[in-house]
Formats: sequence, C-alpha cells, structure tokens
Amino acid sequence: MNRINIFLEHIYEACGQRGITLEQMLNEAREMGYSGLECDIWRLEDRSLKPLLDRCGMRAASVYAQFDFPHESEENLSERMTACLETAAYFGADRLLAIPGFVCGGDDRDTACGRICAGLSELCAHAEKYGMTVVIEDFDDINAPYSTAAGLEYFLRNVRGLGCAFDTGNFAYSLESAAEAYELLRPWTVHAHLKDRSRDASRASLDGGNAKADLNGEMMYPCEAGGGYAGVGDVVKKMLKDGYKGDFSIEHFGAVDQTGYMKRSIENLLGWIKEYENG
Repeated sequence: MNRINIFLEHIYEACGQRGITLEQMLNEAREMGYSGLECDIWRLEDRSLKPLLDRCGMRAASVYAQFDFPHESEENLSERMTACLETAAYFGADRLLAIPGFVCGGDDRDTACGRICAGLSELCAHAEKYGMTVVIEDFDDINAPYSTAAGLEYFLRNVRGLGCAFDTGNFAYSLESAAEAYELLRPWTVHAHLKDRSRDASRASLDGGNAKADLNGEMMYPCEAGGGYAGVGDVVKKMLKDGYKGDFSIEHFGAVDQTGYMKRSIENLLGWIKEYENG
C-alpha cells in the first residue's frame, strides 16, 4: 500500500490549536493511519527528535529545503546541499524536495533557469550517493519558473535523476487542471502532495492569513483533501490505475482545525483507494 504522510508542521499547528504535546499528536496521527512525515529541514536540526518519531512509529519520509540556485555562491550551496542530505539521511528520508530558487526582477530568465538546472543537477548527483531522490513541485508563486505544468516539465526534462512531487492543489494557483497536468508529468511523478483548494470563505482563519489569491485574484482557502475543487480524488484514482507506488502526502497549511482536516483527508484518501481496489 502507498505510504501516507502528513506534514510535520501540521502536527505542530494541531498541538498549538489544541494545547497538547507533540508526542500526543504524533500518536493520534499514527492511529489515523499516517506513518510518514514531510519535514522542513530546519525542524530536523534537532536530532533528538528522531527517538520521539521512532517511539511514535513515525518516520521522516520526505524533507524539503529552499535553495537559491540563481543567486547563491557555489561554495555556499555545496555546503548546504551536503548538510541537507546528511540530515535527511539521518532521519531516514528517501526524498528531498528542493525549492530551487526564484526569478527576481532584473534577472535574465534564461540565465536564472540555467543556474537552477545546474544546481539541481549537482544536488541530484549528491543525493544519489545517499540513496535519495531529489524532487521539485509546482510551487505556487509567480516568480517560480516551475509553477506551471510546462515549467515543471522543462526542468524534469533537463535535469538527470530529478523527479516530480506532484502537488494537486498548486495547479489551481496557476489556473491549470491537476488532471491535465498529471497526464503531462506522469513519467516523472514519484511523489504526491494531496492538497485541495476551497472558495469557501468560512474556512478562513481569523486574521485571513491562510487565504491565497490565484492568478485571477480569486481567493483560495485550505481544506481537507477532497473538500475542494482541485479534483484530488480523480487524480489519486488515475495514479493508482497507472501503477503509482509512491507516497501520498496530505497537505493543508493554515487549516483552522488541523486535527479535523487530517482525519477527513485520510478518510477520503482511504475511500478513493478502496474505490480503485473494488474497480
């Protein structure tokens, strides 16, 4: 069965919302059916976290880290690559999600994209020594040249060993269909973030900080996977039909009720898996 992950940040957010300990929330997540975690690299700088994860039956499945390949010095990048990979390997992760940098005002786009390709190529070569796969996602930012399906395809075609972390919800930012994007990116898809988007303003946080405008300026709100308009369930079933064996990672940053969203997301996902298995 495909491993099901939850973002470690969601665990911390749920702890804050409910006033419970990290260990309590990790155990609750494990009981729901989650066995892996998507971890921000800085969280894992505290290596004493590993015994707690082990005790709760959870592991770091994927680690994500931000780089600035278009602008950062090669020496500094090389040191950071090694540090990230060593930390990810210590926690047993087999995926490193790289956010490889942005094209800023004044940058020559072709030059910046060339540097991103070069940086990702170096990172992939290093990661191979650790038995790890580097992936990139359709990051929802207008300055990310990989925010669209076509943008992602460019880097996937030009960087040997690079994989796609297919994010179902981020295509909504670029006004693209996740189902159509999957057809294009399927050959490289080795990891999946199941994110959904809602237009329901009742899902907004009190300060409105969890809302994000798409490229049309319409507001999107986080919701459980299957609770929005991104067509997550259809994509999951299509992936399974195609023989996808990778992870499914639930994602809903800014959820007003992280625990509730986590429960409903995994229930929906298990339902889609059952639908597929039953034909």
